[in-house]
Amino acid sequence: MKDSTLRITFLGRYANGPTDIVRSIFMGLLELGHTVQEINVASAPRRLVRNPYGKVGGNGPVFVRYSAVEPMIRQFKPDVIILCAGGLIFDKGMDTLKERVPVVGITLSDPDVFPTVSQYADQFTLHTTNSLRAFERYQARGFTNTILMPFAVDSRFFVPRRPDPAWQADVAVIGHGRPDRLPLVNRLRRLFNTRVYGKGWPRWSQGPVRGEDWFRAAYSSRMLINFPRTAAGYTNVKVGVFEATATGRLLFTEYFDEMRRYFEYDQEIVGYRDADDLVEKIRYYLDHPDEAERIAKAGQLRCAAEHTWARRLSQLFAALQPHLKK
Repeated sequence: MKDSTLRITFLGRYANGPTDIVRSIFMGLLELGHTVQEINVASAPRRLVRNPYGKVGGNGPVFVRYSAVEPMIRQFKPDVIILCAGGLIFDKGMDTLKERVPVVGITLSDPDVFPTVSQYADQFTLHTTNSLRAFERYQARGFTNTILMPFAVDSRFFVPRRPDPAWQADVAVIGHGRPDRLPLVNRLRRLFNTRVYGKGWPRWSQGPVRGEDWFRAAYSSRMLINFPRTAAGYTNVKVGVFEATATGRLLFTEYFDEMRRYFEYDQEIVGYRDADDLVEKIRYYLDHPDEAERIAKAGQLRCAAEHTWARRLSQLFAALQPHLKK
């Protein structure tokens, strides 16, 4: 069975609106031409999900009530079922269900959520992790069903938007505010025309942005800053790297080895070692806009060629091929 003919039941939660990662994966499925049954558990009746352990942030298990979704699944007759992030897993019926159709679990918050997700990830036909570090840990646990599926973007991120004068900035930070990020961001605000978006920042920030506001914020900035450390303190390749490069903005992120799997430092993105190095490089590229544009364009082209959800999902379905029912 070719993946272009797949019927897919897709269950997920769009916690951050239409530009949420889960929503972007759904868009990637549509780009590949699949027929997708979309079940957004956040907007569906509460009875679809139960969370007896109060898990949040991608930790699990968060149970999808199989008895509630089974009639929808039976009527749709999917070739594949995807439980996308949020710690989702069916509360029962996994073994019986997998006899009829492969069930894929997608984890998007590793390595932070590895301690909880690793307790049940082997129940899926195929399980994906966004983190190389976590992938190696799953392998060490003997999880032969887990594959690495890094972050990516859907095609919406490449569509050019005109900068909005009310949102224009030399430097923008789009991400959650945390105490470890605040000193550097305050320094950037003092030195440059900087706008800050996201939850958890002081009142001077512009607050969270979703949907078209996200695109407006990104496309109205000349440069974007990425913080690679997770809430649990791991250094990780985050989705913001791919979102930023897709827009053709010049991206700054710290130097670390895993990033070199996806982009070439100082040719497609700009690396920095510490706050002083970042400030110096921002000043340099503000003074050398042609060089900044060349690097940003190279990053955008690399992202379009290698880091789209359509490409990632095609690789996922290739790995799933032996499990598809003929």
